[in-house]
Amino acid sequence: MSIRKRRRELLRLREAFEEEASEFPDTRLSILYLTQMKPLAGRTFHKESHVVMLWQYYGTVSDTRQVDALLANLEQSDIETIGVRGSEFSCYALIEGHKSKHFVRMARRAGCVFSEKETQEIQMNAIDDFKSNLHEYKNRKETKRKPVFAGNDSPLAVWLNYVLYHLGKTHPRYMPEVRIGLDPFAASLSATDDLIESGTISKTKETAQEIDKIRFKVALSFPGEKRAVVSEVADALRLELGGDSVFFDNYYQPELARPNLDLLLQRIYHENSDLVVVFLCADYEQKEWCGLEWRAIRDLIKQKEDKKIMLLRLDHGEVSGILGIDGYLDINNMPPSKVANFIVRRLEPATATKNA
Repeated sequence: MSIRKRRRELLRLREAFEEEASEFPDTRLSILYLTQMKPLAGRTFHKESHVVMLWQYYGTVSDTRQVDALLANLEQSDIETIGVRGSEFSCYALIEGHKSKHFVRMARRAGCVFSEKETQEIQMNAIDDFKSNLHEYKNRKETKRKPVFAGNDSPLAVWLNYVLYHLGKTHPRYMPEVRIGLDPFAASLSATDDLIESGTISKTKETAQEIDKIRFKVALSFPGEKRAVVSEVADALRLELGGDSVFFDNYYQPELARPNLDLLLQRIYHENSDLVVVFLCADYEQKEWCGLEWRAIRDLIKQKEDKKIMLLRLDHGEVSGILGIDGYLDINNMPPSKVANFIVRRLEPATATKNA
């Protein structure tokens, strides 16, 4: 699925989850952890509920007999709902409440936004959490027996695994049930917001390195009056290029709260970015910080680094140093996703030149 289509779908999902969450529905999400020795007993369920297997630890397999038993269990199993028969440890999600069926439909749609590779990574994130916390598994991995895990790649399970991982709720606690008390609509809204903002299925992390050492693929220069427009373009770019690929000041507010910020910004635009995108308009000419950034950009022009600069027009206001012979892209009535797409297209030759 193209980034343009995925972003549009994510925005629709965010709006839908936000609408449902605002009504505070009586719908809750719980996690069930079942073992062969501790089945869930004495639990009463809401008359409107839905259960889905998220992942399982089947056990270890070391000989032909055990492999044959595993294959037989697989043939007789309903993977999406019940999972693999004979598994030693199973994780299920339970959605209860009068809007549980409605949430399931929405979550299935949300789970379809992920690629096959992302689906596999989401499953492995949940399983890795289990591995890191289960002492029995840690002891067994020193043996020659092969541990077997089962994941559920149905869209519903994929979405719930992503939401729970995003919220840090996937660690087992050695009890039959963890009633985390989550409103699944609100939890999904938070996860969708993070996915749109970060452009990655990984948890949002602090910048891994100092900002003056990051090599950005794209740096955006704009006046604050146009922040709303530029923000949508930045989000679309980040969703396509990944974290720490796009320099947009909102993404690095703590890192930019420092003395000598003018020198840092000039370094980012002049030395540490493959492509500098300038949003030209009447406001750009008037802003002091834009002027500082523009000095670094003009020096790139002086050094004949034209391929590192992309000019976008938000209006026809004059900007010192821009002449009638300079080419630009008029984005005044252009959707942000299309602007981002053009920037990515322009970025490819800029990156190729850098790597040549």
